[in-house]
Amino acid sequence: MFPELQAILLVGGLGTRLQSELGDLPKPMVVVGGHPFLELIMLHLRSFGIGVVVLAVSHRHESIEEYFGNGASLGISVAYSREPQPLGTAGALRNALSLVQGDQVLVLNGDSFVDADYHEMLRHHRVHRNQLTIAAVQQSDCRDSGRLLISNNDVVAFLEKDTFDRSAGYINAGVYVFERRVIETIQPGVVQSLEKEVFPSLLSRGGRIGAYCTERYFADLGTPERLRQVRADFLDGRIPFRGVAPVSEDSHG
Repeated sequence: MFPELQAILLVGGLGTRLQSELGDLPKPMVVVGGHPFLELIMLHLRSFGIGVVVLAVSHRHESIEEYFGNGASLGISVAYSREPQPLGTAGALRNALSLVQGDQVLVLNGDSFVDADYHEMLRHHRVHRNQLTIAAVQQSDCRDSGRLLISNNDVVAFLEKDTFDRSAGYINAGVYVFERRVIETIQPGVVQSLEKEVFPSLLSRGGRIGAYCTERYFADLGTPERLRQVRADFLDGRIPFRGVAPVSEDSHG
């Protein structure tokens, strides 16, 4: 157990492609199995003993803050990092850093889920002395995502999306263990992307990016079709969110 591990969730996305489902809600608040998707992720984190969560909010942050408050109803401590303007995934992460402690920080995208063992991922990160560890999930068809080129547990390249390549491979699952000093190198207040700028820059400087590879369940809310699949999978018990029972109606109750 690593009770000192704290988490930052990046939940500032607009969710443009899910507008018909969301209305004015932020994308991570879309309802799955009677719960906001973000709530399912936070309860899953709690099941691993992670009791401090920072939500890096932006678009319609009021709805997230009103729903979760200080986290007492979920049995965790929740704080909020508000962007003065949309800063991208890297800028949002840098903005939230002062609200967490520890040499390693668990970072998650708030609109996807992978059934990773966070304790095992942290152990992997420490054993391999990585500066950053990315959860890499195997997919039978990677056309919708950029690929990770992996060698000996290290990410050696980030490959652009190729809509013609139907082969299997590993993709970035949106769950990371960062060394704190890596986040500190991100320039504050500047719009930046983790995937397009920070990760390739770290590689080019000789930084070590590890891959925590898994073939376990992965869900991404990016499109209405994917959302429908996630809802069906959850109701059928195929998504292993810990400590959460699905209900038959997608509503807040």
